[in-house]
Amino acid sequence: MLEIDHLMVEVRDPLEAASNVSERLGLPYAWPLMEKEEYTSIGVNFGDINIEFINFRVRFGVKNKQFTGFSGIAFKTESNLDEATDRLRASGLNYRLGETCEAHTTVPIEDGQVFPTLFLVKYHFDTSGWTQRLQSEFTECHGGKFNIGCFKSLKVNTELPFGLKGEKIAYGDRNQIVFESSNGEGVVISDLTENLDIVIAPFK
Repeated sequence: MLEIDHLMVEVRDPLEAASNVSERLGLPYAWPLMEKEEYTSIGVNFGDINIEFINFRVRFGVKNKQFTGFSGIAFKTESNLDEATDRLRASGLNYRLGETCEAHTTVPIEDGQVFPTLFLVKYHFDTSGWTQRLQSEFTECHGGKFNIGCFKSLKVNTELPFGLKGEKIAYGDRNQIVFESSNGEGVVISDLTENLDIVIAPFK
């Protein structure tokens, strides 16, 4: 089963958006501002997953293609790309190579047919040290101002293709991320833009 690595939110000013979210929620950054020819990106650490705020100039290898708001779900693959794409092909899913650089390669899936964009990310370096640092910093901040805990589920307002549906991803009328807080209540984050809508509600 594929594991969600991060969610992607396209914004005009990634630094401003991420700074507002980090300050409002009391959460650390997952990675600092990166300025590349293709995009500007920065991540906020939500514990089990990260949220990337990004402004594309070249989106997965395609110029002049931009969106606003929640626009991508990245699945991390530990296997090599040939094995990963073999599994996609066996599931009847179309894919293409997106961005290839020293740090990672992306593989958009059913590109142009499904939105938000679903893509594999294959890191070309040992991520264990980075992962340990993220876990440590998230623990130190106690889940931020809303005591965010483990990632429970993601609801997206589109049907995902067979082969990419997982136990933590479901269809819903709104895009929402659900976390379990330290007191057992749920922290629901919706309106996935730079102005997040946050609801605290007990689990039913």
